[in-house]
Amino acid sequence: MVVTALLLLLFGCARPQGTVARPTPELSPSPVHHDPLTIAMPALHSGEVGVIYAPVTLSATGGVAPYTWTVVVGTLPFGLALSSDGTISGTPTANGSFDFSVQVFDAGEGDTAGLPVNIQIASRLAVSLVSACATECTVELGCATVCGTFGQVSGGVAPLTYTRTVGALPAGTTLSGLSLGGTFTGLPGRLQFTVQVTDGFGVTTAISPSYNLLSHISLASGSCYGNYGTGCSAQLPVTGGSGATSVSLVSVAQNPNANPPPYQGACWSLATTTPPAGYGLSASGSSVAVTIRKGNISGYGAIWTLTVSDHNLCAANTYCSSAPATVRIGVQCG
Repeated sequence: MVVTALLLLLFGCARPQGTVARPTPELSPSPVHHDPLTIAMPALHSGEVGVIYAPVTLSATGGVAPYTWTVVVGTLPFGLALSSDGTISGTPTANGSFDFSVQVFDAGEGDTAGLPVNIQIASRLAVSLVSACATECTVELGCATVCGTFGQVSGGVAPLTYTRTVGALPAGTTLSGLSLGGTFTGLPGRLQFTVQVTDGFGVTTAISPSYNLLSHISLASGSCYGNYGTGCSAQLPVTGGSGATSVSLVSVAQNPNANPPPYQGACWSLATTTPPAGYGLSASGSSVAVTIRKGNISGYGAIWTLTVSDHNLCAANTYCSSAPATVRIGVQCG
């Protein structure tokens, strides 16, 4: 019984004669999808001649990595290079605005993408004295912003900072960039200080202006006495500043201590500050000359108030001038 059952099981599972086994079909692979190759907008920064350019690595998306980068149009800033992996680095050797295009290739079927970019390279930071201060800045005590700007900047990248590092500023002034503001006070003499300028890349340079501080211009009072037959002349000393270049008659008043003659009405009118013909009033650097020729009709018992000015600027379009001084005139009216 057992043998019979085994035989039936074997023959029942056997494949019928004349039949062939069919192979299992293989499935075709699904196509791989890649996003289009694109370049991300690079965060390029400016540079400065002689300063190592902080490396910037370009990036792309899509396609098949790895990517290969090249410059296809234009020129990189001189001294910089683009590596095949997309890194821009180097040290700029020339300033300017550089336009160029980068192109990226993928590792798949050779897809490419391009993008125009620009890099600005500034000149190396430099400072120099303005022409008026090339030797020294001549200023006058008591005047405001006399020399104004003593230096100028070229090149570099903002922001710029200014720091006094050596020496003291002239008394009464403050530093603003490469200029002094305020009113010059203190004592006359010469001084020098140093200002360090630092730009946004940390490049530093320095400038050391020299100042010649002059005493404020001053005019001494005096007198000019004479008579109708002799006239008079006087020299009023000028000190300080750089010497008087002009003199101005501010006012004319009657001398309360004089005893004008009864024909005072023929004398110079006190209502005008314009000397009549025959009067001399001139500045010649170290003095002011007052002259009244003989026989001139005028000025008996008068007080003239004068000021002198030199060529040093106290402010824009304003020259340094002295405090008022007086000259007492005593010439008999003719």
